Amino acid sequence: MDSIRQDPASAIEAQKQKGARVIGCFPLYPPGALFAAMDLLPVVLWGLKRSVPTLAESDKHVQPYACAIARELMQFVLSAPGGLLDGVFAYNACDTLRNFPEIIASANRAAGRDIAMLHLHVPQVNRGQSYAQNYLENEIARLIEATENAFGVSFSPEKFYRATGAYARVRALCRQAEQRVAKGTLSFGAFCGVALAGYFMPAAEQEKHLDSLIAAANGENTAGGIPVVVSGIMPPPPAVIRAMEAAGLRVAANDIASLWRSYGYSPPAATDPGAYYTDFFANRPPCTTLLYQSDDRVTAFLQMVENAGARGVIFCGEKFCEYEYFEFPYLEKRLKDMGVAVLFLESGADEENAAAQATRVAAFAEMLE
Repeated sequence: MDSIRQDPASAIEAQKQKGARVIGCFPLYPPGALFAAMDLLPVVLWGLKRSVPTLAESDKHVQPYACAIARELMQFVLSAPGGLLDGVFAYNACDTLRNFPEIIASANRAAGRDIAMLHLHVPQVNRGQSYAQNYLENEIARLIEATENAFGVSFSPEKFYRATGAYARVRALCRQAEQRVAKGTLSFGAFCGVALAGYFMPAAEQEKHLDSLIAAANGENTAGGIPVVVSGIMPPPPAVIRAMEAAGLRVAANDIASLWRSYGYSPPAATDPGAYYTDFFANRPPCTTLLYQSDDRVTAFLQMVENAGARGVIFCGEKFCEYEYFEFPYLEKRLKDMGVAVLFLESGADEENAAAQATRVAAFAEMLE
């Protein structure tokens, strides 16, 4: 599997060499099938640390107290080699990222870069309200028109049906792989590597790599180790995951935004993009970055912990992510009331604290034993 773990810039360049026209998307839940149906390759601009050796360009536009994910995203987009991205797509999520499209567009104009900018506004109100559904359907129709005009392509319901089917298969394979992690037949680290590499490749390639991963994990169901749930925007750094597994911790379930919250639900294949994405945003796993889901978030998370039989929860905090940080104290109290131990780890613009975190993970495992 190491052959697919390129840094994001190299992975995108490899797709460009195959003739792909690439749209860099953020935040985590873009309408990828919609772009794929118009013969464009959506890549999720997340987990970009390996391609961002410096934040010098980002620091001209983004405050240093913004989260590392946002700062690295800005640096990647503004410093990417010419032609690496053919377009940028964004929708409204956290307070930091929702201002990025205007900053990126302005910086690109100043640098003479002609990159198409696409946007979708997801209404942050309860999905049961009919006007919210109608609004989102209209937004999807507007996005289709904007994409057609920007790239000279045409939307096809038949292609959309095939694309939504492919994305549904990828999400189903991710859930199958996660089940093997929970059973102890697949390394959580190996799964994270393949799942996150999929951000930078077409659905068909993601299927191939996930199929191989699952086939290699069909060993005996050990279900050994201490069951824990991992939560956060991104999974822990690889060094911390290795420490978790060395300490005998088994990830019985994950609530990671870039993992479970991304693939936990998939609508069936469809020809109507408005209905498809209304379903997708209404029924997807609750996420802190989507405010309309806040009422359901705590209940869903605690139910996950209970269903997993977890003895501990490891929160992977992304420094300066106020959405996650507002939630952690209340969740910690509720978990302790359930008799579930809690470990909080924080990551920022560097991973220099990985060794210290590994030590804390080992101590946490000893306590659970």
